[in-house]
Amino acid sequence: MPVAVELKGVERKAGTFQLGPLDWTVPQGSVTALIGPNGAGKTTTLDLIMGMGSADRGNIDVLGMAMPREEAAIKALVGYVSPDLNYTPWGRVGRALDFVRGFYPDWDDARCERLMAEFGIGHGERISALSFGARIKLSLVMALCRDARLLVLDEPSTGLDVAARQILFREILDFVRREDRSVIISSHQLSDLERIADHVAILHRGQMMTMGTMDELVARYRQRDVRVTTGGSLPALAGVKILERDGDRYRAGGPPWRKR
Repeated sequence: MPVAVELKGVERKAGTFQLGPLDWTVPQGSVTALIGPNGAGKTTTLDLIMGMGSADRGNIDVLGMAMPREEAAIKALVGYVSPDLNYTPWGRVGRALDFVRGFYPDWDDARCERLMAEFGIGHGERISALSFGARIKLSLVMALCRDARLLVLDEPSTGLDVAARQILFREILDFVRREDRSVIISSHQLSDLERIADHVAILHRGQMMTMGTMDELVARYRQRDVRVTTGGSLPALAGVKILERDGDRYRAGGPPWRKR
């Protein structure tokens, strides 16, 4: 299977946080979810893929090119979204769009205008006055209106309303209709991406805990809400972990449970 992104033995230390060593392959033509709690290392991993910071050890290949040696060529083919992107210095939305447009010959003006209308953003709006969710929408417009080969989306649904999330997921699925395109999308909630992701990788405390197809992961692990009506507590079951408890109600996770 062709590969969009490959990490081999990648390590990065920042203060007391240690990422890796990571070995991770992102298949071409897929939507790959990078899942983990806040602080797991998702943003650090995606930043390294985008050349924002250098790995202490290991190799990163993106679209068949080495990062950071071929960083400029890679970024010309990648659309990137992050909550940390800041377009405020350009003042108004239209000026920011004009500035970014100049760097990308693959910019699609018609698609840009359609997405601006669907997300409800105006060219004349002051960026400093936009809500957090609206700033994410602006970043999404800039990534999605190009004919990129790879989308790297760091927590792109954060701050989005239901309608905007539906637009985002629709655009992602439309994007990967071409087999040479790929998407990496991070989230701290597996449920956000279960419907659209083909592959999943789970990070925890800087370590890759598991990876595989979404179907494989869902088959291996389930969460269920359970109510104990007989008094006492939920009995111990092999491989099942109590995640939350509220009175006689439990949220438990573990392998799929067989009916008895």
